[in-house]
Amino acid sequence: MWWRSLWILIACWLLCAHFVRYEQINFAIPFAIAPLALCFNSVYLLRLLQVLLFVSVFTVWGVTTIEAIQMRLAQEAPWLRLSFIMMAVMLFTLGAIICGNGILRIRRQKSPWGNSPIR
Repeated sequence: MWWRSLWILIACWLLCAHFVRYEQINFAIPFAIAPLALCFNSVYLLRLLQVLLFVSVFTVWGVTTIEAIQMRLAQEAPWLRLSFIMMAVMLFTLGAIICGNGILRIRRQKSPWGNSPIR
């Protein structure tokens, strides 16, 4: 289960590094501390983290990809490798979201309450 948490941690820290690069510390700090939600045994916090990562795939990585490719095209520079790298980052983030589902499944199996909605 530790590797699932590691995927989520790396995905959040990639987003944090993206915002630090553009000196947007107000957005970087929440992504830096977001993986702490994994320490709590709360389904709601993990789902919130997954939603945050899912939204960031489109609003952060998607927009950054389009802007970077447009900049490369305007400069008549190669852009295909950039698109593959950004696609890999987006797929990695989506993979981290899927790993969150595995964390929930494992927690339910280890829980003495099973699938009870009250925890």
